[in-house]
Amino acid sequence: MNDKIITCALCGSKMKEWESNNPQPLLEDFNDRVCRDCNDYVTATRFILRGADVETTRHICDVIANVMRMASGLKRGRESWMMNKLEEEE
Repeated sequence: MNDKIITCALCGSKMKEWESNNPQPLLEDFNDRVCRDCNDYVTATRFILRGADVETTRHICDVIANVMRMASGLKRGRESWMMNKLEEEE
């Protein structure tokens, strides 16, 4: 089994390569992989985009992927701040 650790292309979380998922259509690069949590958004996006034209698909995917990346960055920043705050209190 492949236990190589990789990073989710959307949220930045670490995962074993065999746990990763295909991010299309949210991400165009076929080499990108997403974690199980982000894959829920990928799957939902696939349902939403059924029957959409290429231009609409590209635009919606860009917006969703950018929102997910920003939200993940905010979460990581908040978690880092909390860890620093806890260390200061000790």
